[in-house]
Amino acid sequence: MSQPGSPVPDLTNLWLSERPESTPDPDTLHLWSINLDRSDFRRYLSQDELTRASRFTLETPKSRFIAGRSALRSILGHYLAIPPLSVRLKYGDHGKPELADQAGDIHFNLAHSGPLAILAVSCGSPVGVDVEKIQSRRYMLGIAERMFSRENFTLLESLSGSARTRLFCHLWTGLEARHKCLGTGLFTPTLASEDAMPCWVNFIPEPGFCGAISMQKEIPKTENWTGFKFQ
Repeated sequence: MSQPGSPVPDLTNLWLSERPESTPDPDTLHLWSINLDRSDFRRYLSQDELTRASRFTLETPKSRFIAGRSALRSILGHYLAIPPLSVRLKYGDHGKPELADQAGDIHFNLAHSGPLAILAVSCGSPVGVDVEKIQSRRYMLGIAERMFSRENFTLLESLSGSARTRLFCHLWTGLEARHKCLGTGLFTPTLASEDAMPCWVNFIPEPGFCGAISMQKEIPKTENWTGFKFQ
């Protein structure tokens, strides 16, 4: 678990342009950085995803949804050596997507904030990821008192300005990533205890953003993470 104030891995200059030759080993982790505002994405959407896209009333969120799902299918298709549109997904009770046939025991999770999306891919264990732009929010302390542990709330309350904002974003992404790892909602009552939550660690994906990874096993050391830039 991340500890407030501990060093946060910075992946800003570590994204590779080539694609991996194979799926990640059980003790490694693949992360993908995706620019959702690229205009040259090919569209790889299933019928249900096309229906979801049609519900967006604003063009920017719609185009980013299409870009994110197209990138997801392209990347999963690469791992499975099949066309993107042949990738079959199913969804959990809270909407978390996963491979319908669990081919190769591949687990993944996608998160986005503005134009930046991060895809985490692991083998052998469910994974959750979250990413947020670091910016002040209204009612940060009120949210923190309701959602964070007493220890973390007290620490957050002792800070001010940019230090409080940064810590809040790190803690929030950690909370989101843990629930996404489990495929549950943020307000699932049985997960109120920190002891019931999986491991998590923060990272910096790009300047001005923070992210968090969560897994239901010990998270691979950051030197065993490999970052790829979706091309």
